[in-house]
Amino acid sequence: MPHDAAPRLAVLGGGLTGAALAIHALRAASGPLAVEIVEPAEALGRGVAYGTSDPAHRINVPSHRMSLFPDDPGHFTRWLFDRAVLPDPASTVAEGDHYVPRAAFGAYAADALARAVAEAAPRATLHHHRARASAVTPCGPGWRVAFEGGGGFEADAVALCTGHPAPVTPCPVSEAALAHPGLVADPWRAEAFARVAPDAAVLVVGTGLTMLDAMATLDRRGHRGPVLAVSRRGLLPRPQGGFRDGFDPFAAAPLPRTAVELLRILRDGLDRPAPEPDSRGVGWQEVADAFRSRLAPLWSALPPSEQRRVARRLLPFWEVHRFRAAPQPFALVERWRAEGRLGIERAALAGLDVRDGRLVAALRGPGRVPEGRAFDAAVICTGPGSALDADPLVRDLVARGLARPDGIAVGVAVDRDSRMVDRAGTVRDGLHAFGPLTRGSFGEMTGEPDIVRHIARTVPGLLATLERARVAA
Repeated sequence: MPHDAAPRLAVLGGGLTGAALAIHALRAASGPLAVEIVEPAEALGRGVAYGTSDPAHRINVPSHRMSLFPDDPGHFTRWLFDRAVLPDPASTVAEGDHYVPRAAFGAYAADALARAVAEAAPRATLHHHRARASAVTPCGPGWRVAFEGGGGFEADAVALCTGHPAPVTPCPVSEAALAHPGLVADPWRAEAFARVAPDAAVLVVGTGLTMLDAMATLDRRGHRGPVLAVSRRGLLPRPQGGFRDGFDPFAAAPLPRTAVELLRILRDGLDRPAPEPDSRGVGWQEVADAFRSRLAPLWSALPPSEQRRVARRLLPFWEVHRFRAAPQPFALVERWRAEGRLGIERAALAGLDVRDGRLVAALRGPGRVPEGRAFDAAVICTGPGSALDADPLVRDLVARGLARPDGIAVGVAVDRDSRMVDRAGTVRDGLHAFGPLTRGSFGEMTGEPDIVRHIARTVPGLLATLERARVAA
């Protein structure tokens, strides 16, 4: 690449993480910069989470916690009022917080990206490649990105922002079940529930936030039939509570060496009284948020064996407190349960087949053998799979030693600045990963606020890497 050419940053993935990285890179660059986003979808900034068009699918965090700019927390809320998304009685709860449809955030991210591009021109540019990256290989001082089906380009630095893998079915599914009109393998797909009859008996596999989305869709469509939701532990997301900035009972927490020590740190924080003067007290939700903000160094201090122990034994309980429900879907689920229309059971789905035109689910309760139960429809809400299994690009990077799995094998290992770590344990300068792909390295990197704060902190170092690569070229 010519010495005087603009440094080229390849962003692989154009959902929220990729768009946020592009926005912050364009805004922070003081000199020429070429951002190349590789994303097969036409729209940038939406991805799986914010690509849904169902108005019943709401962000589970209020708008004042969802700004793309950490130094301007009111940015998203102002945008909502400017675009007449607010005021909206259905989105605003009694406390005055706004829990808006997720599609609104997707539109906000796309608009913020367009504004960043316009304000950076002509100094910096953005090009959207409607393609999917299949390989990243070293090329001189930089990298070459190859596309599925041929083509590609060279870049000075590469950032993997591939987001959540597609949902996976957690058990064997027969060919007949895969072809059954009542199987909803992706509840966020447009018209996914179009063939679910209003009086159908529905099985929902999974009881997390995706299940709440499925229930919101069924309710919006006027569903009348019974619904059974199952998961191994039968845990439901807890409700949102208050939010408090500056509250940090974990500032002096020691670094843990075991899963038990990490749990003890969290329990000590829950037992700590509110700072004075403060008459309203501190809810467990605020403690959980404070713990999350301190989790990265605590998590990194654990050996991989203890990280795996946390993931295996504690993570499901943490996630229902961490990934909390917006008031609207939480109230809806509580109403359906009170009316006897929704049941929750502890059971694992061991298989799915078809008999006499109905889906037959093999449900295995705790300590029991699988029991076949018939339903008219089944909705898979178990959430995304592992990128190591589902993402060919990530698998290729690991297979060639350019990356290695994180300690709990859900994504790739990175250092605190999101530089990827190769098979030998060496940090790869110029090869980065952001977003959910890195949650196994930080303990938490799934929610928009965490992703955006991390990107805003690390972008200056990424731009410095680009400049070094340009000088070396």
